Amino acid sequence: MRLSWLVCLIPLWLMGCAGEDHQDLREWMREEAKTMKGKVAPLPEITAFPVVAYETEDLTPPFAPGKIITQEVASDKTAPDRTRPQQPLEIFPIEDLKVIGIITAGTVPYALIETPAPNKPKHVRIGEYMGRNFGKITAIAKEGVTVLESAKDTNGVWVQQERTLLVPKEGGSQ
Repeated sequence: MRLSWLVCLIPLWLMGCAGEDHQDLREWMREEAKTMKGKVAPLPEITAFPVVAYETEDLTPPFAPGKIITQEVASDKTAPDRTRPQQPLEIFPIEDLKVIGIITAGTVPYALIETPAPNKPKHVRIGEYMGRNFGKITAIAKEGVTVLESAKDTNGVWVQQERTLLVPKEGGSQ
């Protein structure tokens, strides 16, 4: 019991002694702080910028697909038409697109194309485009969809390649 009292009294005794330490240093700090003044440079004067009218009617949109056309591209007759508007299925790689059915409305065949989730299937017909390589649908038959793709080869020449996307057979296999 005496030991516990002693343990409590020693820290109190030490705290009482600590109050007198460095009193001269604290007094010197107070005296020096009285004579100190901060020096802050005045704020710079704010200048107004001139008002300029922004006319967008005559300007080319900054992200227009045909904004930058070099002379090489302009003179390349084998290049696909880059001025036509992009169609919805051209944002997907053709490997991600699957033909899930063929529908005929009168004499016009349509193909039902499944896109990656969460998108809904889309219907296409001959003459529309799909895939990232300017793939133009050239034929739709009950077996599948034939697409003519245009891509640059290693020499920078545009070549066309035909690709057929098959309708899955009964049971899900192609």
